[in-house]
Amino acid sequence: MIRFILERVAQLLIIVFVVSTLTFVLMRLAPGDPATILLTAHNVPASEEALTTLRQELGLNEPFHIQYVNWLRDVFTGHWGTSYVSKESVLAELWNRLPATVELAAAGFAVMTVLTLGLGLAASLKISGPLDRLGRLFALLGSSIPSFWLGFLLIYLFSVRLGWLPSMGREDWTHLVLPALTLGAGLGAVQARVLRAQMLELGDRNFVKAAKARGFSRMHILFFEIFKHAVLPIITLLGTNLSFMLAGNVIVETIFSWPGLGKYFIDAITQRDYPVIQGYVIFAVFLIVGVQCLVDVVQTAIDPRLRLR
Repeated sequence: MIRFILERVAQLLIIVFVVSTLTFVLMRLAPGDPATILLTAHNVPASEEALTTLRQELGLNEPFHIQYVNWLRDVFTGHWGTSYVSKESVLAELWNRLPATVELAAAGFAVMTVLTLGLGLAASLKISGPLDRLGRLFALLGSSIPSFWLGFLLIYLFSVRLGWLPSMGREDWTHLVLPALTLGAGLGAVQARVLRAQMLELGDRNFVKAAKARGFSRMHILFFEIFKHAVLPIITLLGTNLSFMLAGNVIVETIFSWPGLGKYFIDAITQRDYPVIQGYVIFAVFLIVGVQCLVDVVQTAIDPRLRLR
């Protein structure tokens, strides 16, 4: 276990270094001057003297490699910079927005897990039955409808036409329903088909035939013999998609004006707020690698043979 943890920590440091360096370089090469965007935000022309002064304050006049070394030193000393726009600490701003993102990700993950397990197990009970056909239809819709389009459809139906649910903001549980469905429904429907295929493939294995010969009931074989082995790749998919929900649900948060990390990141890109963009990327890497480590631990607990690989 100690070796496993040390390997993951080493991988995390390498990934953080590579991703943060690429982000820093790409942001400096991208068009757009933060000083110009800040001073002309309200369509007020800025003088060249004011632009030069602001660039000096932000450290943008320094050579490229000096900026990079200063920024890298700040990252590894726990100071992730100050936002050009809000003048607040980037790390503090990210922590303030994390609860909203975790809340949305947890709700989306619950929707995805219920659909995956419910539709996947129900469809595997009887091939070509009503539930199997329903699951196939949901999987087709889930894989063909982009999340942003599903979000707009849900807003039109439940907010505009029926008036049942709010379409934006974060106040009570009703504001969570539509973004959670948008985030988890499509992924859950697709993963249900993967679980069904795994269950059917394992149904002809020797350990299943042995269980039948010992006189176990069909439901016992389905849940305690087949499902135990079929769920391993599903856990990997669930973990990967949970990482996406925590770090990459920028589209859903933007559509529903959800005040989480994703919307904060999009706003920072439009304003060329370099410290926020770079800080968010590092924060997202920590979240993704952390979730993947958790997935490895869960898989090892379910199947101890994985420790030997």
